[in-house]
Amino acid sequence: GKLRRKPSLSARSANPVTAVQLTPTQNKMASTPTLYYWGIKARSHPTVVLAAYTGNALNWVKEPNWPAMKGETQYGQLPHLKDGDISVSQSMAIFRYLARKWNLEGSLADYALANSVTEQTVDIYNAIAKAHYSGDKAAGYQKLFTEDVQKLLSPLEALLGGKKHFGSAVTFGDIAVFATLDTLRDLKADVLAPFPGLQAFYDSFASNPALKDAIATPPYFNTQ
Repeated sequence: GKLRRKPSLSARSANPVTAVQLTPTQNKMASTPTLYYWGIKARSHPTVVLAAYTGNALNWVKEPNWPAMKGETQYGQLPHLKDGDISVSQSMAIFRYLARKWNLEGSLADYALANSVTEQTVDIYNAIAKAHYSGDKAAGYQKLFTEDVQKLLSPLEALLGGKKHFGSAVTFGDIAVFATLDTLRDLKADVLAPFPGLQAFYDSFASNPALKDAIATPPYFNTQ
């Protein structure tokens, strides 16, 4: 991922660990994964939302011992996940791993669509990062919201087709889309106004009390 440096103190949360309790209907034998990433809304936001939505425990170490733990990661960068004997690097590999662990892949058809929309969210995230890190930040974000958003969100609006979720049931793809829309809304509150289907989709997920803390994660990106 682009964000490899330790963010400034103003962008990070002081609380080092957030944990959600397992319910009796979830996998009692599963280990509790530990996520190493700063306490900001960035690369790991879909994973944090996934844990909150499914009600599964996630140890989020928001002040990782970096760069001391660099050698423990697979590619020398964060985020990184440890789950028992399993270690996973790369943000979307972590996200998909936990989606499988927590049974949010859906049917084969749903799984295909979930991967498709998830890849689209990666393109959206990369467009945000490009604007943020551009030499002229104001111009970068202007292009994002006047050109890129229309191009990137229009296909999702069409795929959603006014439904409550993209497939026959909620999958990790829906979580990825919601988390990415949440990141966009932090930058421009009315960004979804031209997309009524996605606005209703976002509002439906955002009204879930289980997602309140995830949504409140301090944003990394800003237009200032």
